[in-house]
Amino acid sequence: MKTIGIIGGIAWPSTLVYYKTINEYFKTRTKTNGLHTPNLILTQTDFALIERAQTQGDWDEVGRLLTIEAAKLKRAGADFLLLAYNTEHTADAYITRHAQLPMLHIVDAAAQRVVARGVTTVGLLGSRYTMTGSYFVGRLEEKYGLKVLVAEGEHEMNVHNALYQELAKNVFLPETRARLRAAIAHLVQHGAQAVILGCTEFGMLVGQEDSAVPVIDTSIVHAEAAVEVALDGDTVIPE
Repeated sequence: MKTIGIIGGIAWPSTLVYYKTINEYFKTRTKTNGLHTPNLILTQTDFALIERAQTQGDWDEVGRLLTIEAAKLKRAGADFLLLAYNTEHTADAYITRHAQLPMLHIVDAAAQRVVARGVTTVGLLGSRYTMTGSYFVGRLEEKYGLKVLVAEGEHEMNVHNALYQELAKNVFLPETRARLRAAIAHLVQHGAQAVILGCTEFGMLVGQEDSAVPVIDTSIVHAEAAVEVALDGDTVIPE
């Protein structure tokens, strides 16, 4: 079995979801007695430094900080890495060039679930960086041929603020859940056949019961994909 490397702490609440999902899915996937566990190495970065760099638009600095963590994973014996967060994939090109480990991309994990459902138009909720940048929307459109709808206006503001003002600090409020549900409904009304929760904390607040169409939680599908790669020595991580 390959060793999974995780860069967490960006932000830390979603890292808990990754650790839990990887272990639970490993048990289900391998049909073990529950005592066997996957090979996993976790390193945590300082989210305050990451957030400062991304606020300044310095994605090379974000990539540099994350590549430092990737080097730690390699030295510890990881065979591949994943970033336990969506937004920081904006620096994926820098990380791919400088890290000495292959990276399992969160967008590929989500897109493959969407395509498997026969969906052609997908709604996306995430940080403002995710919804307005190219790393997520561009990859969905260019690599997978999907039409992508994103939250706009007050929904964009509500979604972005919920992430950085609350969820990243482990604060989960019922009124914020209502705002996210409204954003999901807005996407569905405009034609979304499925909705991707493009923030690894969103799934801790809303789920399938909050949507009239299938919900793809990126943290869950990313963690499950990591187990699949770890178990299958012949699996090639997409570029």
